[in-house]
Amino acid sequence: AGTVLAYRGDLGAGKTAFTRGLARGLGFTEAVTSPTYTIVNEYRGGDVPVFHFDVYRIEGEDDLYSTGYYDYLDTGYLLCEWSEKIPFALPDDRITVEIEKTDSADGRRITVTLPDGAPA
Repeated sequence: AGTVLAYRGDLGAGKTAFTRGLARGLGFTEAVTSPTYTIVNEYRGGDVPVFHFDVYRIEGEDDLYSTGYYDYLDTGYLLCEWSEKIPFALPDDRITVEIEKTDSADGRRITVTLPDGAPA
């Protein structure tokens, strides 16, 4: 079964940077880039495939369906930027990653919430 990480955070908060670090931790060496224009980037060079979605421009379930999103749910890691736009498509057992800018120039506060609702 797949694992869904539902990202939340403003533009420029660091969602793609978080994905870059996660992919590196999973053993990927290829460049990780934002899927803003492609909607999904696939990374298959590690032990488990990673599918990085940006659903900012998605307008409803038909739009999301056309991206192949539902086909990716059962394999590997599905990392979804702007997940708040598709609450209807997020599994109950998702991991939520909220990234917020802090007062310091490069500071971020990252809150990870596990499926039972408890922050990690």
